[in-house]
This record gives sequence, structure tokens and C-alpha cells, in this order.
Amino acid sequence: MKAIILAAGKGARMQSDMQKVMHPMLGKPVLQYVVEAARGAGFDDITVVVGKDGAEIERELGSKFDGLYFAVQEKPLGTGHAVLAGAGRVAPTDDVLILCGDMPLVTSEFIDDLMKFKRDNFSDAVVAAVYRDDLGDFGRVYDDNSYFIEIVEARDIKNHARTNWANTGIYMFKGRSLLRALGMMKNNNSQGEYYLTDVPKIISEDGKNVQVFHTRTSMSVFAGINTQEHLAEALAHMRVRVNSRHMANGVRMIDPTTTYIDDGIKIGRGVVIYPNVIIEGACEIAPGATIGMGCHLTDTTVGEGVHIRQTVANGAKIGANSDVGPFACLRPGAVIGQNCRVGNFVEIKNANLADGVKAAHLAYIGDADVGKNVNFSCGAITANYDGEKKHRTTIGDNAFIGSNVNLIAPIEIGADAVIAAGSTITDKIPPCALGIARERQCVKLDYKNASQ
Repeated sequence: MKAIILAAGKGARMQSDMQKVMHPMLGKPVLQYVVEAARGAGFDDITVVVGKDGAEIERELGSKFDGLYFAVQEKPLGTGHAVLAGAGRVAPTDDVLILCGDMPLVTSEFIDDLMKFKRDNFSDAVVAAVYRDDLGDFGRVYDDNSYFIEIVEARDIKNHARTNWANTGIYMFKGRSLLRALGMMKNNNSQGEYYLTDVPKIISEDGKNVQVFHTRTSMSVFAGINTQEHLAEALAHMRVRVNSRHMANGVRMIDPTTTYIDDGIKIGRGVVIYPNVIIEGACEIAPGATIGMGCHLTDTTVGEGVHIRQTVANGAKIGANSDVGPFACLRPGAVIGQNCRVGNFVEIKNANLADGVKAAHLAYIGDADVGKNVNFSCGAITANYDGEKKHRTTIGDNAFIGSNVNLIAPIEIGADAVIAAGSTITDKIPPCALGIARERQCVKLDYKNASQ
């Protein structure tokens, strides 16, 4: 089976330099959802028709799927012309599915139903029509007891009877009938274009069996994206799908309407997600974790039983039963062990924290390797940058770093060492030693009266 997806054109109404079908929606380009729907229905040979400026599309999606091919419509001469440009791989014996690349909400289940209808009715072509009370700008589909008559565009509807069946833009054809009709298309219209909507009528007039597949599926499934507002509306529908799927698998969401989760993210059973949470990229959340209100996680792995509150994490790994936040910042390369405590206003970057490390508040740990059960007191930092290069700090197991300590990298703190509060440490501290590096206290008696 073959599929042709029409994805040519930037879409001027999007007011964007990006290709219309490449706008992101919950972690994937719009077009990727359409490709996945076709693949999910068993179409393993898919041609995407792009415009002459569509290299971005091929570059982004070409490596993600086997059996994905690209054809170029050099001039925008209509949807029929676009299908003709993409029909190079179609054989007469193929069943061919036509989809629009800007309809990300179309589902594999709908395509399965369409294929079954075609098989059951021995159709040479099938036009998918959806019921709608107000058809607006959608083309109208006319039929007689499911036998196709014609598709009429909204602007040409004046002399036609009322109908509530709208053209979805989704079709199935026998390869032989499609190829013959494409060769018979004419562009006798004010736009000088070749319309795909003419193809079913050509096949019907050729004496072939053309059927209309009627569906009362939600109109949102067939909504095309032409504006930024359309994109936001489609994202809202997709968010409901994604969140519903997770909740069906045992994820508890306090407020799904304010929870944004990229499609494809893995979330374990028993995870609790509070309102105003964004989870995107290549995140994976293990069973039993709690993601508190206001968290924003990107490309982050969260272990079992972890509790995160009001935290931004990007490219981090958080071990089981650790507690993070509120207001922590985990930057790329932050690896947090099990049973750790990363508290409020703690920032960690490119650092490995072993099990049991505690940095409860107001600390910066960057470019460091921190041993088990190390304690970072309030205000302690690793000073990792000398103005030209980054340097690493190594801290042994069970070390205690006092409040307002500066560890000037590169430096090594031995296991079980203690660094006195307020110290700026520039030299290696041996295991079990006490490091003190601060100015001796000086008290000037009666200072205020003497200065007057």
C-alpha cells in the first residue's frame, strides 16, 4: 500500500518563515503526526510532496522513518498537480491513500475504517466526508446512497442543494484509476490549477465505482492548520489525547488542562502531576514520582519515588527517592543520585552527585564530582570558571562543606573532610582534615564613638 501526503507550501497565513507543516506541536512537527497515522494503519511506503523550498522538511523527517520518500512540486499548480508530482512510486495494483500534511489530528483508526469501507465496497475510489452543521469554507460532498456525484467548493455552492457533508481532503484510490484520472485532469478554471477534487469525478465518469465514506467523527480530526490560531486549537486537542492516554495508564493529573506533555514521553504508573507543568523533549518519569506545580522538565530522567517542586530541569538525571526544589535549577549534565536533597535556589550544572548528597538551599554546584552523603551548607559554591576555562571540583564521601564556602577549582576535597564556614579554599584538603581559609576576626572597641 502507498500513501501520498501533500505538504507543499509555507502557508502565508501562518506569518512565519518556517514551513507550515514543520511547526512544532507537543514535541513533533505537524507533519510527523500525519506520517505516524499512515504508518500506524499499515502504509509503509509514503511519499511526501514538498515545494521547491521544502528541503527543511526532508532534512528534519527523512531520517526518522524507513520507507519515507520525498517528491518536489516545482510550481504550485494545485492539489491535483501535487498528487501527480508524488505519484511516481504508484503502481496500477496499489491501494493509494491521499492525506493532507497539515492535518495532525487524523488517526490510524480512521484510516483503518476508510480502508475497510473501500475493501467491502470494491471501490475504485473513496471520498471521505464528515458531517458538520455549519460547513463554512469546507467543500461539499454530494452523493446518492453513498455513490459519489461531485465535490463543490463553498464559493460555487449557490445553485446546489443544501448538504451537511464536508470534504475532509482524504481519499483512497486504486492505483490504476488514480493514474488514469491524473492524466485526464484539466485546469480550465480562473486559477489555472489542477484540483484533486476533480479526480473522483473523472473516475466516476469513466464508469468506475466511486463511493463516499460518511463519518460523524469529530470535525477537529480533519481540521487543517493554516494560521497560528489553528495551530493552537489543534495543540489543545492533541494535549487532551496525550494526557488521556497517560491517565488511562495510571498517571494522576490534578489539572490536565494546564498540563503540557510532549507526545512520546514515557510516564510510569502512579506518577502524580500537579497543575502548570510542562514535560518536553526526551523525558522519562518512573513510577511513583511526583511532579509538583510549576515544574518545567526537558530531556530529563526522573527515578522512582522522586518528588520535584517548582523546578526547571534540562538534560538532567534524578535518582530514585530524591527530593528536588522548590525553585531548583538543574542544567545539562546534572546527575543526581538516589536519596539526595536538592533544595530551594540550588543550581547544578554538569555535575555528578552520588547517593545521599544534600544541598538544601542557596548553593551552586558546577563541573563537580561529589561523593556519597556530602553536605553542602547554605551559600556554598564551586567556583568553576577562571574567565577562560571551566575546571572541575572533586569532593570525597561524607565531606561537610560549611556555609558560604567557595571551592576554587580545580580542587580536591578528601573524604570525611570538613570545610569551615566562610572559607575560600584554593588548595587540596586531605581526607578527615579541617580546612579553614578566612581572615582572622578583628574587633575594634568603641569604634563608632572614636570615628565621630
